[in-house]
Amino acid sequence: MSNPIGVPIFDIFSGFVLPLAIQRLILVFIYSSLAWILLRFTPLFVRSMVYSRARFSRRLLWSDRRIATITGLMVDLVRVFIVIVALVFCLSLYVEVTGLFTFLGLFSAALGLGARPLVSDYISGIIFLFEDLYTIGEKVEIFGIEGTVEDINLRTTHMRAPSGELFVVPNGEIRNVRNFARGTFSLGTVQVDVKSSKLEEVTAVLNRVAEDAAAAIPELIASPEIISADGVIGSQTRFTLFAKAEYGKGAVVRRRLLGMIHDALGATGLEVGS
Repeated sequence: MSNPIGVPIFDIFSGFVLPLAIQRLILVFIYSSLAWILLRFTPLFVRSMVYSRARFSRRLLWSDRRIATITGLMVDLVRVFIVIVALVFCLSLYVEVTGLFTFLGLFSAALGLGARPLVSDYISGIIFLFEDLYTIGEKVEIFGIEGTVEDINLRTTHMRAPSGELFVVPNGEIRNVRNFARGTFSLGTVQVDVKSSKLEEVTAVLNRVAEDAAAAIPELIASPEIISADGVIGSQTRFTLFAKAEYGKGAVVRRRLLGMIHDALGATGLEVGS
C-alpha cells in the first residue's frame, strides 16, 4: 500500500526520530511517574511486610505500638530510597556515569559537613528501627520533658506533654530516654512520722500491717519492708513502709496501705506526727 505521491507510508515514518531532548524528557516523566506510583503504594506494602514479620517472629511477639512505630519508620526510609533512585536515574540521562558518581560523592561529602545535624537525625531514625527504645503511645522522658510519644519518623520524635503542648525532638539529639511504660514494678511506699517515745509500739503496729498487707492487697509483689529513711532519732522518727507493687498499681497500693496504717494506729490509740 502506498500514498498518492508514490512514497510508501513505512518509508515516511522509518526516518522519523524524536529529538534527544524530547526522549530525555519522556524518560524523566516515566521515571517520575513510577516513583510517584511507588510512593503512593509504599505504606500498603510496607505495612503488609511489617505485619508478616511480626506474625512470624520467633523471639517475641510485637505489640501493636511496636508495629505502628516500625511501619512509620520503614515507610519514611523506603520513600527516601525511592526518591534517591529516581533522581539518580533522571540525572544519568544528562550526566555521564563517571561524572555522576563523582558528583554524588562530592554532594555526599558536602552534605555530611554542612548538614551534619540533619544527617545525624536521619541516621538515628534508622537506628531506631533496630533498637526498641520506645514506641508510639508510650510515656517517656527526654531532656527532662515527660510526654506521650505520638509519632516517630526518620528525623524527629513527636511528644505530647500532659499539659497539652507538642514537643518535636530531633532524633540525633536523643541520648538518654526514661521509658515509663517498660517498668517491671511500681512503688507504693508510705512514710509515717511518729513520736520517738512511742517507737516500739508503732514498730509493732507497722509490722502487723506489713504482714496483713501481703494477704489483703493482691497488687503487692512482696511484703512491705519497714525502714528508717534517715536513721535519725529526735522528737519524731520517720518510718518508711517500702512496698513494691505490680507495674502501674503503685497509687492503688499506697492508698490501701495508708488506710490500713491509719486504722491500725487508731485502734491502738497511737498518734501520727506532731
